[in-house]
Amino acid sequence: MLAAVWELQAYLSLSLNNINLSKGEYALDEQLLIQKYFSNIGSAYLAEHNVNTSVGDDASVVSPSNNKQLINSIDTSIENIHFLSSMSPQDIAYRSCAVALSDLAACGAKPSWYSIAFTFPQLDEDWLKNFSQGLQNFSDEFKIPLIGGDTTKGPFSITVQVMGEVDKGKAILRANAKVDQLIFISGTIGDAYLGLKELKTTNKPSINTSAYLHPKAQIDLGLELIDIASAAIDISDGLLQDIDLICQSSDVGAEIYLEQIPTSIEDKSLDLINSGDDYQICFTASKDKHEKIKEISKKLGIPITLIGKTTYSKGLILYDESHNEMALGAGYKHF
Repeated sequence: MLAAVWELQAYLSLSLNNINLSKGEYALDEQLLIQKYFSNIGSAYLAEHNVNTSVGDDASVVSPSNNKQLINSIDTSIENIHFLSSMSPQDIAYRSCAVALSDLAACGAKPSWYSIAFTFPQLDEDWLKNFSQGLQNFSDEFKIPLIGGDTTKGPFSITVQVMGEVDKGKAILRANAKVDQLIFISGTIGDAYLGLKELKTTNKPSINTSAYLHPKAQIDLGLELIDIASAAIDISDGLLQDIDLICQSSDVGAEIYLEQIPTSIEDKSLDLINSGDDYQICFTASKDKHEKIKEISKKLGIPITLIGKTTYSKGLILYDESHNEMALGAGYKHF
């Protein structure tokens, strides 16, 4: 969907009566709210991405590039389920956008636009200012504009829609894995899981907490995997669960070897592996692509590890170091 409408409910005029503006104390109406906090987010990238009309109108208008297909994804993040209430507004904004963008990375798409809808039980101008800065940080990193959205009153949640483009027929999908192909994973698994545990206890900055607060959508890797990967998925709900989604979509099975799964600590527990929130890319590729994948890994400075293979037998099998079959455990459940 390319039209994203900003419709600020009437309650905003009531809930913002006490906000002080530079020219006096009065209610911040919907147009002032849009102009002050959202109208310029990523505006430097509007022309580059063919945006004709953006934030502030009834709908945004964009012009897709010639000979491209549009890739669209949407994610909802809910307070204390997908992010901690103790997180800073900037971190909440960035994380909510990045996890949505990760879906585009798995498809090999180049990001073009995004829109955002959020509900708040109440609004605070300082909080909103910092939240909008988090959106700007996200826009600057990936050089894409915010083109619209929606705001209303309710339990705290954020929904981000991301849109990108890919050459026609080149999107990497889950359904194209073939039997006897190799299975790879980028980066390391479980860092965000460790980071979340640290945030709930010490709340001190670390590599792990950064992995949770600022997940990195692997856009550059996704672009490099076009014509290399046969199928791909971003690891959001747990490595084994997400690999099984490729298997189901492609009608193949998989063998995964526990000792080959890359983790930043020696522990390779099922809790760690199945924790999700990694936002790395798992993909399949034919054996003749292995050397090219090594080159991509070196070029991008991203570890890419061979962890298994696809099989004729349906279902996913996890083997331990002694090649004994293991229980799979469970990943994140949406319901």
